[in-house]
Amino acid sequence: MITLAIASQKGGVGKTTLALNLSLALAERGWRTLLVDTDPQGGVGLSLQRPAGQGLVGYVAERTALELILLATRVPQLTLLPVGKMAIEDTHAFGDRLWDGHEIRRLVADTKQRFDVIVLDTPSGFGGITMGVMRASDAVISPLQAEPIAMRSVPQLLEVIGALRLAGSTVRLIGLVLSMLQLRNADSLAVAQEAWSEFPSDLLLQTTVPRDAAFLAASHLGVPVGLLSRRPPPVAATFHQLAQELEPRLGLVRGEENDGPIPLLA
Repeated sequence: MITLAIASQKGGVGKTTLALNLSLALAERGWRTLLVDTDPQGGVGLSLQRPAGQGLVGYVAERTALELILLATRVPQLTLLPVGKMAIEDTHAFGDRLWDGHEIRRLVADTKQRFDVIVLDTPSGFGGITMGVMRASDAVISPLQAEPIAMRSVPQLLEVIGALRLAGSTVRLIGLVLSMLQLRNADSLAVAQEAWSEFPSDLLLQTTVPRDAAFLAASHLGVPVGLLSRRPPPVAATFHQLAQELEPRLGLVRGEENDGPIPLLA
């Protein structure tokens, strides 16, 4: 099983959108996927149309059984674990429980027979919760907002992951994803061009996530963009493309897959 953290120093960059829609795409591509919300603000939970219940908070603080907190979805291969109900005054204690990565490792151990990949959405910044999640993860992917200030956050992300590895973690950064890209906006395009010129191909993923009104509509209705309608908007294909690009980086390759030419005739 692969554990993938979605993390960013900057807020408002499309992190939860990436986590939710990438998880759906991975599930639709046949991978048993668990999406875990570790953000006390409950970004993923806000996308649900029913109460989140105890969630991760119950698992961590009360040792609630997974059967009581995992939420099945209409997509058979996708399961959700929302952060759950949390009083504001309990946020600090929740972060203290997660900072060393032990509780996330326990979750991974408890679910490794059920899932192929766990996607963990994190709070913005590199506070205790995010650091704990990254300590216990195999890989990190970070959205890079196509706006001028976003480029400044990349060196800090690299430093944090480097420090974690020096401390014994095996986590690795498997890619940056340009998000909220507007090709017709000069400033947004300039950031993208700078990223394409500055970062090597093994760091900056080819797939980009555009700024699209469909994301706002999906958020308003409480669904991933791929489930916005029976005929999903074209932008939903972005996440299938991203999932396909990430699969070999994550080691999600089926044994019978053959990437050679396919004969036209049977």
